[in-house]
Amino acid sequence: MASACLLLAGCVALPEPDGMEAALIERAESLAPLAPAKGNDTRSVARNGLLRNPAVREAASLVSASADEVRVQRAALFPALGMSVGGGVGSAGDGKAVAELAGTQLLFDGGNSKRAIKIADFDMQISYVTFQKEVDTALTDLLETYDEVQTLSDLLGVYRKQLDALGELEEFVASRAASGAVPSTDVLETRRRLQSAAFLVNDTELALAEARDRLILLSGQSRGGHIGISSPSCKSQDATDDVLLARLELGRAQLASEQAQNALNPSVALKPIVRAEAGTDRLPVGLNLDVQSDLLQGGALSAKAKAARNTLAAAKARVDAAGLEESLGERGLLRSLAAGKQKRELLERQISLVSETRELYRSQYLDLGTRQLSELLDNEEEYYSRKAELVQLQSELARTRLECAVRSGRLRSALGLEGTRIYGYPLADDLL
Repeated sequence: MASACLLLAGCVALPEPDGMEAALIERAESLAPLAPAKGNDTRSVARNGLLRNPAVREAASLVSASADEVRVQRAALFPALGMSVGGGVGSAGDGKAVAELAGTQLLFDGGNSKRAIKIADFDMQISYVTFQKEVDTALTDLLETYDEVQTLSDLLGVYRKQLDALGELEEFVASRAASGAVPSTDVLETRRRLQSAAFLVNDTELALAEARDRLILLSGQSRGGHIGISSPSCKSQDATDDVLLARLELGRAQLASEQAQNALNPSVALKPIVRAEAGTDRLPVGLNLDVQSDLLQGGALSAKAKAARNTLAAAKARVDAAGLEESLGERGLLRSLAAGKQKRELLERQISLVSETRELYRSQYLDLGTRQLSELLDNEEEYYSRKAELVQLQSELARTRLECAVRSGRLRSALGLEGTRIYGYPLADDLL
């Protein structure tokens, strides 16, 4: 019997990782750790931003915690060993000091322990997909801020050109008004438009400064740029992260429902024991068979089973909803891209037309005096407004293409991240 306890003591170490954890470890071993990059290009910004992002680090830590929880649940299948020492004095005391070494080996519990392990493994898979989703979110937020800085810089260039053009026009109108060629109201109107343009430049400078601060916080640099990432399709290769999470939640709910339905199953455990009492040379040993079963918990068992069934029904509905959202999201992105391209063509033609009209209006007002100043100023405003709208549209299209790259699973390959790992986990396509 003593040898049985010694055998139990030698089995306290758990075997090597398996399941999802083993797959992640095997995949990550062949990948290089993500390292900081020098440069202002999109790939460098993405690398540096991921390494600085605390949400990614938090999500990776939760994956590791989930892996530890799998080990905790697996421990129920292996021998356990415990030791207690007690004693006392007085008529109600425990008497002489006694040391007790007891082991436990689960023999049967109706599969509840194995189901608990599978549930923990599902939790780890959910944590890993959540980690991958957090990586995509971090990259998207970072690149959108990177693009925002460049977009605001381009807009500022447009608005400054508008301010310069109106400044030159204001000087000319003021000189014409001084000679009596045009009324003084033209000067006031020109200055009003000039002031509005100055406010627009000031507001854009402020927005640009704020965007640069955010980019510094996210990536450590203030220089933005165009994203330049495209994807041939907006359709996911297998399933979006939301659909995958819904499927994993469904699998977990099914196991939890089975667990609740089998809560009355008894557990049977073998418990060898060795006891030593102070002052004696005896070392008594024994072997106990422990059978436990929950028979009544004030209605808690049936309530737990009902709650598990309701959770399972909700998980099934969530899978259907996630699939519908995936289809609608893909069509929405394709529609946005098509509409954006069409709008860009219209804007380019409109800018070309307004540019020609702009030269004609300037000639008619400045040289011939046959055009009203308000018409000239309106045309100037439309010209620069359309150019600014084109800049903003190009940014919107870039962000839509970025979202397509995320959905199709091509973002990380486009950024050169697929052959790397971060915090011990692969930056590649999901392993599920």
